[in-house]
Parts: sequence; C-alpha cells; structure tokens
Amino acid sequence: MSENEHEPQDSSARPNPPASVPVVVRETRSTWRPLLILFAVSGIFFLVFVVSSYLFFSKGLGGKSPTAQKAIFKKEGVALLEINGVIMDSKKALKSLKAFEENPNVKALVVRINSPGGAVAPSQEIYEAIRKFPHPKVASMSSVAASGGYYVAVANDEIYANPGTITGSIGVIMEFANLEKLYEWAKIKRFSIKTGKFKDSGAEYREMQPEEKALLQGMVDDVLVQFKTAVATGRKMTFDEVTPLADGRIFSGTQAKAAKLVDELGGIDEAIAAAGKLGGIEGKPRIIKEEKKHKGFLEFVQDQMRDDDDEDAEARTTNRVAAVLQRVLGLEVGLEKVRTILEPGIYWIWKGAL
Repeated sequence: MSENEHEPQDSSARPNPPASVPVVVRETRSTWRPLLILFAVSGIFFLVFVVSSYLFFSKGLGGKSPTAQKAIFKKEGVALLEINGVIMDSKKALKSLKAFEENPNVKALVVRINSPGGAVAPSQEIYEAIRKFPHPKVASMSSVAASGGYYVAVANDEIYANPGTITGSIGVIMEFANLEKLYEWAKIKRFSIKTGKFKDSGAEYREMQPEEKALLQGMVDDVLVQFKTAVATGRKMTFDEVTPLADGRIFSGTQAKAAKLVDELGGIDEAIAAAGKLGGIEGKPRIIKEEKKHKGFLEFVQDQMRDDDDEDAEARTTNRVAAVLQRVLGLEVGLEKVRTILEPGIYWIWKGAL
C-alpha cells in the first residue's frame, strides 16, 4: 500500500459543488401581447376620429348639407357684409353675397361700409350684386363711406350714417403724371410706336394734348352720369336734385341727412335692428357672417401658398414703389395711394383719405 492511500483525506481541500444558477424564464409573448393589442385599438380609434372629423367639418359645415346648416343657424338673422378700404376688387364681396343668398336663414342684409371708394368697375359690380339681393338691405356707414363707398350704399333700401361720418364725394377722377422733365434729368428718352393718335393718351413721358384731355373728360363726364343716375334711383330723387350735390364735395353724416343722401343717423346696432324689422324678424336679430368652407388639408395648403404668394408679391411691389417715390422725389406716399398709381384707371374715390 502506498502512503497516499493510507493518508487521511482533508475535507476542506475538496472542491465545493457549483452553486445553483437561477433560471430566468422570459415571457416575451405573454408580456408584449396586451401592449400590442392596446396600441392597435388606440390606432383604430384615432383613425375613426380623424375620418369622422374630416367628414363633419368638410361636408357638414362646408355648406353642402342643409341639415348641418339648420343645426348651426337655429335662428333667422341678418347677414353682415363688410366693405373696408379702397375698393380695387369685388371678388370677396360677391362671394359673400352669394353665400348669404343661399343661406335660408338670412332674412335681411346689413352692408357695413368703411371705404373712401375706389375703382369704378368693382364698385359697380358690388352695387349690382347688392341691388339684386333678394332680401331687405340696409347700409351702415362707419368713419368714411365716400365716392365709390357711397355708390355701394345707394344700392340699399335704407342708409344709416353716424353724425360724423364722412360721405358724399359724388364725382369721378382720373390721374396722370407728366414725368417728361424727370426723364430728361435722368437722360432717358421714351417713345412709342402706335396705331392711332390717341393710343398713348395719358403716357407719362410727354405732355397731354388738348384733344386728348377733351377725350378723357368726355369719358369722365359719362361715368359721372352713371353715378348720378344710381344716386337718383337709390335715393328716390330727381337727376336735377342730385346734380348740385355731385361736384365732389364731402358731407358729414348730419349734412348728408339734411341733403337726403342718407335716411337716418345711427350706428351699426341701429342698422341691424332696422334690417331685422324689414326682414320680419322678431326680437333682436342674430348676426350671420359667411361660413367659411372647410377644405381638405391639401386644398388648404395650396390656397394658402397661392394667396400668400399673390399678397406678398403685391406688397413687395407696393413697398418698393413707395420707397422710390420717397427717395427720388422726396414724397411721403401712403400704400393705398401707391395702389392707385400702380393700377391706373377711372376712380370713384375721395383722395383726402389716401
């Protein structure tokens, strides 16, 4: 026997058995499954909400559903059309008038005017649309309702003015500038190749000839007759009664009432009350403004981009012209004045407001 076999074994020298390692059981499927179901259900509800909202706003409130309109307008009322600033375009006013005409709850119209007038053609378009409006209409004059602004007012059944309103200015104006000396100073020579002697009438690079002035004066006189005829018709006056008032002078609201150019002195509240009464509305009339049609997201973005581009371009051009006039000629010119320079034509406008 060897010595090793008889040597006692030391228990402390024996290796310890390996410690038991805890087993981790991953329950991946059972843990994430409820969350996935929750997300899926939430997504479905969100899609339903988006689709329902789109259908409700784009079709229910957009003017296509008579049922939705009745839910919104539960009470008959008076439509309010606002004419503000220089009248250079009629599109917005005509669109609003059409919407009011199609609304079954509109029983009367109030036209709130704060304008010194503007170009003749858009003023006439607004006048005709108001005159043909199928319900009673009342004009309410704010600070200024002069020239083309007054022309729009006479299309209404009644006219209300504040005592201090500036109105009247029944007349026509065309403006031209002779920049011949300025061109000479700048060493610029301008000329035209034309087909007739009147083709460049009003050109800024030369003096206007007497026969050209006579031609344009005849046109201005004709447009004045149109203005006076509209006033005589709307105010139930004779043409001869209007003539002495149609020399371009302005009136206060009080003076205009004395001259029979307005019916009553009062503000917009009085005008709305009068319109409601004419429309057969009992009690205080509800004021109805044009409901804006809610469009899809893509249409909205396209419209915004188009409108912003047009407005930005016009604003940039107007500001540049104003800056040039100020630097070169030393003239402080308002932006509305610049617009009338950029858009030459024949105007029903009170120049004192520009």
